Formats: sequence, structure tokens, C-alpha cells
Amino acid sequence: MDSLVPVYVLTGFLGSGKTTLLNRMLEEARSSGKKVAVLLNEVGDANVEGQMLGADVPMAEMLGGCICCTIRADLGMELTKLAREHRPDAIWIETTGIAKPLEIMDSVTEASMYEKLELRGVVAVADARHLLDRVRIGAGKTYKLMREQISAASFVVLNKSDLVGAAELAELERLIADWNPAARLVTTVRTQLDPDLIYGHERTSPAIGSEHGEACPPDCDHDHGSHSHSNGHHGHAAHDHVNALTHYLSGPVDSLAFEEWVAGLPESVYRGKGIVTFRDTGSRFLFQYAYRESDFVRIAPQGTVHDVVVLIGEHFPREGLLKQLEQLTKSAESS
Repeated sequence: MDSLVPVYVLTGFLGSGKTTLLNRMLEEARSSGKKVAVLLNEVGDANVEGQMLGADVPMAEMLGGCICCTIRADLGMELTKLAREHRPDAIWIETTGIAKPLEIMDSVTEASMYEKLELRGVVAVADARHLLDRVRIGAGKTYKLMREQISAASFVVLNKSDLVGAAELAELERLIADWNPAARLVTTVRTQLDPDLIYGHERTSPAIGSEHGEACPPDCDHDHGSHSHSNGHHGHAAHDHVNALTHYLSGPVDSLAFEEWVAGLPESVYRGKGIVTFRDTGSRFLFQYAYRESDFVRIAPQGTVHDVVVLIGEHFPREGLLKQLEQLTKSAESS
């Protein structure tokens, strides 16, 4: 059976340093023998940055529009194609500087119904000088977008920190912690950081955007050239800050029990979707959940689709919901 492919979304406003960071992640992959695929998105019809990544990198280009709006429907198809053709150890999606991450996350999780993909992290890169200027203005579309990108991230890279003073840098760190208290924050120059800070953060955290362990003290100075702070919950938090949860079901479930489970989802779950096989009907269904309403549609897929449940939200009890899903499967097996 094919293994699950982790997906990472790289977001940040124009000129923040996304491509530089992506190249660092690719260099780490080459040195460690991992295969990383990349999906690049540009609003224009030419992708100059793609030429910088190297011929050895499996890559898909989505040009002529933004994947969070005009060509959003193509994202799932391209992700599925990359996973099936190359079976990479990870896929990185570098978005345009104007992309809204929440819409992209929705599309990534949509693709998990057709291929074993899981959104593992959203990395936001911010230009410290530009962000500070926008904070001083305190309004406008760019300010709103930069704040949205940071708020949706599980990992924030505050880049070009040498372009602001120490007091201004501390101000930005406090502001980012206020916008997204659960994200891991790393302050860098030219995005110089140890890639394992991103992968290790994801591995040791049971949820996207949740950091368990001790935070770096204010005067910490790592030898990887970055200044790192963990602003999340520590110890055994009752609720995780989660952007997306993907769970592949091991078997059929009872229809009434599953519908009751969906109806009982906490308000902090904004979207839900997936494909389920109902033991008592012998059919497969596509379900959608939004704004406390759910819809089930009987399907007869021709190709390979997986029984999967995807939830998108914030501060919902991830581990508890996973246990409930596992119990639904076990109950159906024992019936």
C-alpha cells in the first residue's frame, strides 16, 4: 500500500524570501537522500523561479492565476499527479505572494480523497521591514493579507530581521505571537535556518500549529543562525491549535452513528468533508460539512478513492476526535 505523502504550504507576501527558503529545504533533501516534489504557482504566464530549483526536482507549475481562486480547482489534480508519478517523501507548494492560505488548505485536503496526502504544515515567511511598515499603517489589503498568512501558519519565519532594530524586532515578535499564539516563530536573515526546525516541529507536535515542549528563552541563540520562539501550548493541552486534520478510515462505519458524530462536531470545526463507506447500506458517500450543516451524496467512483475524513478549523480537540473516529470503525467491525 502506498505510504502517505506529507504536504507543506509555503506562503508569504511578495519578496519575503519564500523561494530562498524553498531552496534550503531542497538542499536539505538532497543531502539526506530524500525526494521532495514542488508545486509552483505564479499569477503570470511564466515561472522564472522554477528554473532555480534544479532539474532533479519533480515539479509542477500552475501559471496564469492564483491557486486560491482562479485556478484553485486544478490544485488537487496537480497534487494527485505529483504523488502518483513520483511518490515523493514530501510535496512543497509555493504559493503566489497574494494567495490566501485558508483556501489553499481547503484544496489540499480535497485532494486527500483521491490520493494519500496529508497537510502537515503551513509555513509563512514575512519580511520584517515590510511587515513593520504595514503595521504602522494599520490598514489596507496588504496588511490584512500578511496578517491572514501569518495567522493561518503553523510555522512563521520572520525574515530580513537585520533590516529593523532590536526594539522593532521584539515588537513584531510580540505582534505575531498575538496573531497566532500557537505557531512556532523563527527569526532569520536570508531565511537561514535548520530545515529540521520545520520538519522536527511537525514530527514532535501532534497537530499542525501546536508546539509541545519548552519555549526558547528570550535570549536564546541557536547555532543554526536563527532566533527561535515557541509560542504555543505546552505540556498536555486540552485543545490543539489545528489547521487541518486528515484521517483515513480503516473500514466501513455505521451510517447513523457517523451522522450523529458529524452533527456533534464542535463549532471550532469550520469545514468537514470526505468519503465514507456505510456498513449498513453497502454504499459509499461523499459528505460535506460547513456552518453546522451537513450533506451526504451517494457516489459510485470509477477510479481509486479512499475512505477519509478531513476537518479544518481552529482550537478543536484533535486527539479526542481521532479516537471517536477510530471507535466508529471498531464499532462497525464488531456489529
